[in-house]
This record gives sequence, structure tokens and C-alpha cells, in this order.
Amino acid sequence: MRKRKKIRRSSLAALATASLLAGPVAAACSSGPTYEDWAATDGAAGRINLESVQDAFKDSASATEFEEKVNKIYEGDGIVLIRSKQDGETLVLEGWEDLNKSKEIDDQDDLLFEVVKDTNNRHEMRGHGANGYYRSHFGAGDFLFTYMLISAMSPRGYYYSTPINRYDTINSNRTNYRNSSSYRSQVTKNSNYFSRQKAYSGSSYTNAAKNTSASRSTYLNSQKSSGAFKSSGTGVRSSWGSSSGSSRTSASSGGFRGGGGGAKVIGFIRPSQR
Repeated sequence: MRKRKKIRRSSLAALATASLLAGPVAAACSSGPTYEDWAATDGAAGRINLESVQDAFKDSASATEFEEKVNKIYEGDGIVLIRSKQDGETLVLEGWEDLNKSKEIDDQDDLLFEVVKDTNNRHEMRGHGANGYYRSHFGAGDFLFTYMLISAMSPRGYYYSTPINRYDTINSNRTNYRNSSSYRSQVTKNSNYFSRQKAYSGSSYTNAAKNTSASRSTYLNSQKSSGAFKSSGTGVRSSWGSSSGSSRTSASSGGFRGGGGGAKVIGFIRPSQR
């Protein structure tokens, strides 16, 4: 009997020790994604589907329509703000992610892309930062520039700059859109686009990820130091594009692999919880 009690006590002690050891591991698993996982997602890195942006430019009849479309394409947490200006004899349309949420473009934000129109009515889509691998020439689609030119010039000398009073509307519309099946389709399209670009552009695509602007670096570091990346929706939303449709899709089960082949699923939060 004494021997049995001794064995039972030893077993209980072993279980207690195992529980203490497992505790921190369980806590770590439930604390959200690691910073490295989050930072590797397309949204956190500032990557955007520039083929879809180019199509949006061609199909938009106004600056506000283009803004709405671009923010439906982008997977990052910040709102994409646009502005147009004249640079010599060329017209330039810029798209920036509002990293500091100031509701206007400033030196703390990150330039994602430009559409440049020259005097011969030719257009070029130019990617910046993590999108720096991308250059595309196209002809049609100059109505948007015409619209901006006839619009009142802003006090800062730009033909068009996203008005601050439109920011909340854009943000609200994007939130609603990200809870729709249409966004799931866009995420899938984005994933396919990044996979093609990685295969086509090779090293230039990979190296572009290293061209992080000072603003993007500051943003990433602040997210890491504050732990704010754990509450980010970036990457979690991308699980909607998986073939299984489950928010628990992983890279090994056919989900997105992240880091440029599509966004990696880094969390288990469902859209309704956002």
C-alpha cells in the first residue's frame, strides 16, 4: 500500500511539473502571431496588387472612385491616400499608405505606387518600396487625370489630394467590404498575382522587399515594440482566400504561404470579431 501511494504521489508531482512547463507554451500560442510572421505578410510589407490598381485606374471616372477601388485591393491596415501633381511636363498620381493615421499624406507615410503620364499620352505604373520590382506601360485611361486637372487645386499645390473629411467614409466602406465575399475573391486574386510576379521577376521581386522606406521601418518597429501587431487584421483576413474557407488554414494545408506568394495566415480571428 505504501509503495502504491508513493507511486501515485510521484505521478501527481510529474503531472504538476508538466502543467507548469506547458503553461508558458500555451500562453505563447494564444498570445497571437509572432512579429516575424506578421511582418512577412503582404499588407505589413506594403505590397499591393498593381495589376488590379492599373485596371482600377483605367476604369475609374473620378478620383473618389479610384480611392475606393484601391482600398478594396490593398490588404494593409492603413488607408491608401492618393494625390496628383505636375512634375515638369508629366502628370503624376501617387498612392500612399497612411501609416500614422493622420488622415493626410505626410513624411511619415509610405509611397506604394505612382501612375505617370507623359506628353505623348503614355502611362506608366511604377511600384515603390516592396513594389519596386514593378514597371508597366499602358496607353488608355487618361480620363482620371483630366478629372483631376479640372478639379480645384489644393492649397498645397496638388491637383487632387484625398480630403480629410473623406477619410472616415473610405475607412467605413473598406471595413464593410472586408466582411464580404467579394473581398475573399480579391484576396485570392492578390495571392495569384504575387505568385506570378515572384516567378516572373525573380531576384528583383525578392530584393524589392529589402527596399523598405524609413517610414515603413519606423512603422514596423513601433508595431513591434508596442505589440500592436498582435491586434492587426493583416494576414488574418487573407485566410478568406484559402480553398478550405476556414480561418484556421495553414501554409501546409493549402493556404497562403506569405512572404510574397500571398499573405500568410497568422491568426484565427474571424471577420465577425473585427
